Amino acid sequence: MSRSKKIMRNMLLMVVLGAMFILRSGLYLSPLSAHEHSERSIHYGPSKVVHMEDFDKGKYILGKYDRWVSCNTVKKELFFFWSFGNNPVGFENDPTKAIDYTMDGSFDDGHYDFKLYGIANDPRIKKVEIILRDGRILTQTEFYGDLFLFTWQTDEDAPNGGLKEVRGYGEGDSILFRAENEVG
Repeated sequence: MSRSKKIMRNMLLMVVLGAMFILRSGLYLSPLSAHEHSERSIHYGPSKVVHMEDFDKGKYILGKYDRWVSCNTVKKELFFFWSFGNNPVGFENDPTKAIDYTMDGSFDDGHYDFKLYGIANDPRIKKVEIILRDGRILTQTEFYGDLFLFTWQTDEDAPNGGLKEVRGYGEGDSILFRAENEVG
């Protein structure tokens, strides 16, 4: 066998073995592909992706499926590959609540990452605000359809991520929804 044929054979073998490695390792070439495989692995979805937001080591993917709202986590691995993280399912929306939400947290690199996400079921709600026990106030006035997402980091392991209160405001900053330290 000539040298060029050996090189071609070896390159083809490397491509095939590399593809097998990627397919078997749980690594994907895009965050959406990792998200879709995450849902498929638990027989959920497919959800409609409404918003993607970056964080230190990956992306949060906010989505809707039937009556469910989810915020999946996908993480960047090995330079340009992606793997799925946690929480592809989310929660079932209760449309009788003005705002329905839940939160999730994880510990990584010496700090806690929290996310609170949900849906504004009352169309009069124009602003959602969360108040943390450390005094921080996070506000969102632009929604992703009717969905919202808050993310924050803390160094301490506080119950419910240090969440003190969730508020929903209508026109003129009138309070239409208020929940103190409640997580659905």
